[in-house]
Amino acid sequence: MEKLNVALSILALLLAVAFVYVLPMDERASEFENRNMEPFPEVTLRNFIRGDLAKSFESFLLDNTNNRTTWLSFANIVEHSYGVHRQGGGMVVVFDAADLGQGLIPAQLPQQLELPAPPMIEYDEDGEVITPIPVPIFTGGNVDPSRPFGVDIHFHPDAVFYLRYIENLTLATRYAEVLNAYAIALEGRTNPLRIFSVISPVKVEFMGARYAAVNSCQRTTIDFVNGLLHSSIIPVDAHSILQAHAEEYIFFRTDHHWTMLGAYYAYLAFAEAAGFAPITIENYIEHTIEGFIGSLAVGTRNRTVLAHPDTIHFYTLNDGTAFSINMFVIPDDISNLCYRIFLGGDRDIYYFTTSNLNGRTLVVVKDSFANAMIPWMAPHYEKIVVIDPRQFNKSVLEVVAENYDVDLVFINYIPATTMADLIEQLYSAR
Repeated sequence: MEKLNVALSILALLLAVAFVYVLPMDERASEFENRNMEPFPEVTLRNFIRGDLAKSFESFLLDNTNNRTTWLSFANIVEHSYGVHRQGGGMVVVFDAADLGQGLIPAQLPQQLELPAPPMIEYDEDGEVITPIPVPIFTGGNVDPSRPFGVDIHFHPDAVFYLRYIENLTLATRYAEVLNAYAIALEGRTNPLRIFSVISPVKVEFMGARYAAVNSCQRTTIDFVNGLLHSSIIPVDAHSILQAHAEEYIFFRTDHHWTMLGAYYAYLAFAEAAGFAPITIENYIEHTIEGFIGSLAVGTRNRTVLAHPDTIHFYTLNDGTAFSINMFVIPDDISNLCYRIFLGGDRDIYYFTTSNLNGRTLVVVKDSFANAMIPWMAPHYEKIVVIDPRQFNKSVLEVVAENYDVDLVFINYIPATTMADLIEQLYSAR
């Protein structure tokens, strides 16, 4: 009888699990977690023998559970109810390259200013129009450079997440070799061309000795890569200026990206390396949007995070320079607020122009960290071309050849120097 009860209990558990998975997938999960969910795995003999099929199928099941977002929220409530949670420090988040890759592809490019997008209309189950919760944007005047920049009014020590960084000098060497391959291929070009490399550190580098003890030194890796670069590639020292402003709101607490203020300081370093006078921040109008839950925390539905979200600050130039696109794509609904407000997210390639008719072209080959930096760089150029090598299947060299006075800038965050697939995608994009 006891064995029968055990068997019935196991059967009931299996039926319950099966019931969860046969229900339709949670359509909100992809937007909710700001990433593509795991697709159904390719069933092949090779994948089965290597064990990849089982791993992929497990990831598929986890990602496509019905009401996944509800289960995550419930798990967080249980965790807090029983006191099983951390206090007094940042939470490490270990993602693989796929998790921190291109994320969701936006449905369309940032809208051309002369062609505004029509409003999206959604309906509930009863056919009633769903009125989105509008995104409240506070717009101030021109920035006062004498005040502390980007004060995080929602700061809470238990709402800090960070991405761990462990160096891989073998892959970092390969990263430098790939950039050098571009420089070698472009040797002998008669038209004006400069090549720059920007490696952005990530937040944990500036979180103090407690975190330095369990993470690799990013300054060391950046110097290592820069020391291997071709003589024609100009390294941009974003690290030093970010370190000098580490007490400011230069990185989000809940997201792996820098804020637009952090990107501003990197832009100042780029301007110094490029030899031009930057357009300083007092020439900009500051806008703020509260309620941002970033990529590192969005899936947890952590109650402390929800009570202390990040604030997105973005800045628009106030000197009369015009742009052919709106570089900030604001969602209609605050529940869809994410880092994709900068340039609308990641695309394979797109370009826009400015009213600065100086004949110069900026070609940026990048990951998503560049999205918050490009609006600072753009006013110095007539044409800006943005390429994401994770999706681009043509040739960066051909794009460079099509333009005259070019600054080719590689902008990637430092984990890119540890990701073999991303490095090879960068190589293939030549």
